[in-house]
Amino acid sequence: MSDISKTTINLPIDLKKELKKIAIDEDTSLSGLIIKMIEEGMKNRNKSDVISDEDFN
Repeated sequence: MSDISKTTINLPIDLKKELKKIAIDEDTSLSGLIIKMIEEGMKNRNKSDVISDEDFN
């Protein structure tokens, strides 16, 4: 696992409440959920970059 750095983000109250509900349902913390979502987003982004590059060849 890579080193962890603390970062503060401001979220709209309604979004934070929804994310907390999801985190509880998934039995994780709010920060754990956000990290998981970011990692999934990066994986999807990287996959779509590869697909896009293949489309041009």
